[in-house]
Amino acid sequence: MIKLTLLTGFLGSGKTTLMTNILGSYSGEKVGMIINEFGKTGVDGALLSQDGIQMQELTGGSIFCACIKKDFLQSLIEMSKQDISYLFIEPSGLADPSEMSRILSDIAPYLDKSYDYCGVVCVIDAETFPKLSTILPALPRQVEYCSAAVINKADLVDEERIAEITQKITEMNPNCEIIVTSYCQLDARALAERIVPAEKAAQDSTNTVETRLCSYVLKPNGDIPIEDLGKFVEKLLPYSYRIKGFLPLNGDIITVNAVGEVLNIDQWTGDTPPLGLVIISAIGISIISHITEALKDGLEGKLLL
Repeated sequence: MIKLTLLTGFLGSGKTTLMTNILGSYSGEKVGMIINEFGKTGVDGALLSQDGIQMQELTGGSIFCACIKKDFLQSLIEMSKQDISYLFIEPSGLADPSEMSRILSDIAPYLDKSYDYCGVVCVIDAETFPKLSTILPALPRQVEYCSAAVINKADLVDEERIAEITQKITEMNPNCEIIVTSYCQLDARALAERIVPAEKAAQDSTNTVETRLCSYVLKPNGDIPIEDLGKFVEKLLPYSYRIKGFLPLNGDIITVNAVGEVLNIDQWTGDTPPLGLVIISAIGISIISHITEALKDGLEGKLLL
């Protein structure tokens, strides 16, 4: 039997940081991962890639949406054939996991080894959750079906905000454990092993082809000047849920990670990842005009849409 844990959370909440923490705590174990990204270019998979871990990446939509749900089911079936004891799934930030238990029941006859569904850990961005949870239906569903809610980025808000979020989580899901942290610093293995699935009946996911967001990938054409890159991203942040990717700079590779009003640019030291900048739009296709305009300020011809 394979222990299966789902890790949810909105774009930029800290899911990948927590997943890195979890993988470190299971070092030496037989671990598998399914990483799901909304865009067509996988960024989190490159960040999480480690020797000895069975990993599959699913891109181009949410694993709970009809657009790539069949691929997700097939990945679960394939993972059941692998020599693993644990499977961790990181869906896209907009995933609605409310039908996960039904999915596992549906594929049970096709599995080589059955799954022991341990539950859902939901990472919550303390800065953005109060606002976004009222406009994006997937976020309340993530909380409603979680076994533990990790309020992350506590260092960026005051105690009043933490109390407000805690109360809101309790109203949505009175039975889940609530943990307050910064940089997802917690005993990840202990958390993963003590959670149990939420006692809530499966529902149809709110992830549909009609509700999916738009994402765009900009490809680099040579080195990207870091000052111009910063200006470009800052201009697009008001119209984006998330901006992330890998870009070349002076013979090296940098990682770009922007959400809300926060932009982080760091040097990448791992294996060469797919290069590109993924922009997940908060205003649909209209963001193209903003991208085109922002490129004129130093990056025209250097980032290609």
